[in-house]
Amino acid sequence: MTPQVNENAPTRRDPGHLLAESVATHTADAAPLIVGIGGSAGSLSPLRELLAAIPADCGMAFVVVSHQAPGAHSMLPEILAKCTGLPVSGIGEETRVEPNHVYVELRGQNVAIRAGMLSLEPIVPRGIPHLPIDLFFRALARDQASHAAGIVLSGTGTDGTLGLAAIRAASGFSLVQDPATAEFDGMPVSAIHARAVDFVLPPAEMPARLLAHRKELVSLARVDAAPEIADNEIQSVLAVMRQRGGRDFSEYKHATLARRIARRMHLHGIGGLEEYARYLEQSDVEIDSLWHDWLIGVSSFFRDPEAFRALGSALPELLAEREDGSLLRIWVPGCATGEEAYSLVILLLETLRQLEKHLEVQLFATDLNPAAIQVARAGRYPEGIAADVSPPRLSQFFVREDGFYRVRKELRDLVVFAVQDVLHDPPFTRIDLISCRNLLIYLEPNAQQRLLRSFHYSLNPRGFLLLGSSENTAGSEEFFLPLDGRSRLYRRNDFTAPQPTLRWPAGQGAPLGAPTGAPPVAPRSDLASPLRRALAERFGPPAVLVDERGQVQQVHGQVGAYLELPAGRVNVNIVDMARQGLRAPIASALREAIQTDGRVAERSVRIQVDGNQLTLNLKVSRLHEPRLPARMFLVSFEPTNRSPRKRSRNAETTEKEARTQHKEHLEQELQNTRHDLQGSIEEVLAANEELAAANEEAQSANEELQSTNEELQTAKEETQSLNEELHTVNAELTLKLETFERATDDLLNLMNNIEVAAIFLDAQLRVKRFTPQARRVAYLIDADIGRPLAHLTTLLDYPELLSDAASVIETLHGSETQAAAPDGSWYLVRIRPYRTARNIVEGVVVTFIDITEAKRNERLQASRVLAESIVDAVREPFLVLDDGLRVVRANRAYYRAFREEPGETEGRLIGDLGSRQWSIPLLRERLEKALQEGTGFVDFEVETELPHLGRRKLLLNARALTPKQGTVAELILLGIQEISAPQADASRPAGERP
Repeated sequence: MTPQVNENAPTRRDPGHLLAESVATHTADAAPLIVGIGGSAGSLSPLRELLAAIPADCGMAFVVVSHQAPGAHSMLPEILAKCTGLPVSGIGEETRVEPNHVYVELRGQNVAIRAGMLSLEPIVPRGIPHLPIDLFFRALARDQASHAAGIVLSGTGTDGTLGLAAIRAASGFSLVQDPATAEFDGMPVSAIHARAVDFVLPPAEMPARLLAHRKELVSLARVDAAPEIADNEIQSVLAVMRQRGGRDFSEYKHATLARRIARRMHLHGIGGLEEYARYLEQSDVEIDSLWHDWLIGVSSFFRDPEAFRALGSALPELLAEREDGSLLRIWVPGCATGEEAYSLVILLLETLRQLEKHLEVQLFATDLNPAAIQVARAGRYPEGIAADVSPPRLSQFFVREDGFYRVRKELRDLVVFAVQDVLHDPPFTRIDLISCRNLLIYLEPNAQQRLLRSFHYSLNPRGFLLLGSSENTAGSEEFFLPLDGRSRLYRRNDFTAPQPTLRWPAGQGAPLGAPTGAPPVAPRSDLASPLRRALAERFGPPAVLVDERGQVQQVHGQVGAYLELPAGRVNVNIVDMARQGLRAPIASALREAIQTDGRVAERSVRIQVDGNQLTLNLKVSRLHEPRLPARMFLVSFEPTNRSPRKRSRNAETTEKEARTQHKEHLEQELQNTRHDLQGSIEEVLAANEELAAANEEAQSANEELQSTNEELQTAKEETQSLNEELHTVNAELTLKLETFERATDDLLNLMNNIEVAAIFLDAQLRVKRFTPQARRVAYLIDADIGRPLAHLTTLLDYPELLSDAASVIETLHGSETQAAAPDGSWYLVRIRPYRTARNIVEGVVVTFIDITEAKRNERLQASRVLAESIVDAVREPFLVLDDGLRVVRANRAYYRAFREEPGETEGRLIGDLGSRQWSIPLLRERLEKALQEGTGFVDFEVETELPHLGRRKLLLNARALTPKQGTVAELILLGIQEISAPQADASRPAGERP
């Protein structure tokens, strides 16, 4: 979606009136807002409009970077100084940025900024496009962060797109000129399509928006902090995003989310979070913009080169044990617009080529943002990527087209892009390498740990994990072993058991609009609970709370004399933890309490504790508490004799009484044992009955499974038959697909090599396709596909093109017209209906055939015919001679006067004509001189003997015919006029007059 100014956004101030307000909010200790302005063709006029509307005390500094030839002298400072009250100066080797100033790059060099200091850097020839705007904007984002702003004005190409994305990712501010007002909309449209823009405005409206942004920055600087948003306050925005956006961001770091929310509030001039939440509920555009801000999908090719060098050094170890033809699987979660995924594939292919191995590569790249995935799937990036990708890689893995670089098909086929929420969707498995860079830093610690455990589960043994430079495996160190700690490269720890931690969003099953983080209501004061707790701790016996399976849930008092942890794996089952003599009584009492579900089960037990006998009253009862998640039972241990009895000479009881008590105790234990045995027997009988019923059910299920198996066998045979048919159909479809691909390749090659300009239009006269030669007759780029032909400018003098095309669609009769271009060339414009294979007309095809040479030949032929007609119409004999004095042409008067034939004349030297009557040295000399000097002669008198006519006196006139002034003549025209019969004076030489 194209970010635009939302006129319905609630604002507490109108930026359109800020120019009339005082800008006294600027303080000396506040850092100035540095605004980078980039433009190319047609940017001078909007630049002047922008600077003319900025007050002299705006508190901002402006750095103008444009496309200039290296070493060229720019008059831009003088031009801009006339339209703004701000001082305008050129950028020197070291220039400190001061507020209320305009700085202009003059020498066609790259501009850098460090610690607020501008500097110039020479252009290093690399055989790639020079993109000064991207380079400066990136440097500005790194140096100034939120105090950076970028503006892209009119221009061709894509320069500035990646730079604006970097500024926006650093919490800066970005503007582009409205393409409708731009003379050349290539750069603004590219930035808009890349979603790197906060506002799209005409140049005259940009200063107001900049001042509003500057005012907010100053107010934040006064309190030295961004507006804080508490966790409970952000829940309202999260609830709207869950309900309207369909995703749960509750596990992202709230501090990051709060900063991005504050940025959106600032852009719209909204002061309160509740007001912003209401605005979100009413605006799908704002939901989309906040979503895009939260995801922060900033990426670049070979980002952090040190990490890629470390990975390149470790890849041979990963690939060493791989056999040729085996499958290598890679996963890139959080891939953004795909640059990192393609970078990994490039690095892997280069490594495989070095190792001379041939593996099948499959890379899965996922992201939560569907718009970013669409960009990644297209594989078409601005030409600014040349700053991150070396020229050899550009030429090998990319194709340049109209200011963009497109990933080659053989590279694109290795990557699968998909939309995925890594926190909640199932992970990919059997992965050899995971590259998750700069995603963990945006998640809460618990989510980070869960994601790292998921990565451990996904990786194959000895698989690699690559994290971002600011990330680590803290809290999950047992799952990964560091390979290169500095570059955050780890290997899977195969001695740790995999722990998949899939978890669905907490909001599922509940209304999405309900806030999940509402503050709890404080309970009323209740003294009964603490009173009961105090009495239980003081007077209550040791006890253990267990569930139906005997698993210990909570312990009260000192139970070490009755329970102990068993050896081996940790087990908290009370029966397994019971000391000698207690296991059977606890098991039977717990079983009785579960069966009766209300009666207290009691047992009297005598056990040995530290060598002394101790009699216990064991009780098991159910707790009837509605808030408990399941049935719970309380097992209590009540000693009946607190002090152990010891034999002594002064014993108070007699031996007889001791034997009586011992007998009674044995009888009680025997009774308990019988009771337990009877219960066990009853349980065994019940279990046998259940097993018998289960056996019958199993036999019935076995019969059903047998029947199902027979049905499955029949279905398998049918499926096999169907599979064979599908295989045949698949082979046919594959053959057809190959045929279509060859036909497509032939058509593409035909269109690219026929050297005929052609434009394909749909029924609404919108551009569907065009051949490369069409750029000669119209200003066309790939982005023009889909645009109406009326919006494009053609170079031909053919104003009826649109009406003729519409007439062809209406009448289905073709049209042909000859039209001239400004450079003097001519084209035959042929318009024919565009018919599909089903003979349906879906538009027209306009072809432009260059007929310039044919036009020129027509003119020459017409001129030649005219000249020959004129020569033949003259009554005086004429000869046309070439520069070798051979006869090229003779008119009819010549042939009549001298009684010669064309075959005897044309193509022969003048001196060889007739009886060599023209073989006169002085005549030859005069003719050669006329050819050399491009002149002629007049009234040259000759007396000679002519065949059939006798001796005659002739007067000759010659004129050289030169193609250009001052050049050697190529032809000479010789006119012959008879004066009279000659006088008898043999002493006078030929060629002299009396």
